Amino acid sequence: MMKRGWVVLAVVGIVLANRFAEAESVATAPAVAYHLSNMHTQPFFWDVMGSSAVGWVMGLVKGFSGTRDWILRYWPSAPPIITLLLDLFVFVVVGAYFGTGIFDPNKFVAAASAGLSWPLAFGGLTTSESDEQ
Repeated sequence: MMKRGWVVLAVVGIVLANRFAEAESVATAPAVAYHLSNMHTQPFFWDVMGSSAVGWVMGLVKGFSGTRDWILRYWPSAPPIITLLLDLFVFVVVGAYFGTGIFDPNKFVAAASAGLSWPLAFGGLTTSESDEQ
C-alpha cells in the first residue's frame, strides 16, 4: 500500500507541474461562464483534480474511511477494486467539479487549496469515531 501511495503522489506531481505551466499562460483570459458541461475546460480544473487526488491520499493516510463503509453496507462482498474506483470517482472526479465550481480558482494556489480541502473535509465528516484506527 505504501508503494502505491508514492506512485500516486508522483503521478499527481507530474500532472500538476505540467498543468501549472499551461494554466499560468491562460489565467489572464477573459472570464467564461462555466457549467457542468464545460467546467473541465477551466484552466485550473486539472490542477484541482490532481490536488483532490493528493487530498484523498492524505485522508487515507489519516485514517478516513472513504466510500468503503458505505458500499460495504449495501454490498458486503464488494471487491476492493470497486471501492477504489468509487473512491476515485467521488473524491477525485466529483471533487474536481466541486472545487472548480465553488472556488473558481484563477491561480495555482487557489486550485491547490480547492482540491486539497474538499476530500479532507468530506472524509473527516463521513468517518465516525468507531472507524478511526
